[in-house]
Amino acid sequence: MRVKVELHSRVAGFLKHRCSAEEQDAFYRALERIRTAPIRHSEAIADPRVSRYMLRFFRFGSNLAIFSVNRARDVIRVCECRKCPPQRRAKGAGDGS
Repeated sequence: MRVKVELHSRVAGFLKHRCSAEEQDAFYRALERIRTAPIRHSEAIADPRVSRYMLRFFRFGSNLAIFSVNRARDVIRVCECRKCPPQRRAKGAGDGS
């Protein structure tokens, strides 16, 4: 069963003002996948700045969307989106050695 989705107003603003059209499309595609099986298609995250409880996240483009799952109400609430930190390249990767 697919769960309902609630987006925090910060999330809507992030998508509108900080994401390209391609990233917005990637967000909604990933969200549809998350709705079918939130735990299976996401990873755990603990971020006390967002919540004192364990949350889940999924990636879309170069961003993360952090959400909570309320099984009693069959609702996921996307509470924050943020840019992923740049990936550090492994030593020797891509330098021709």
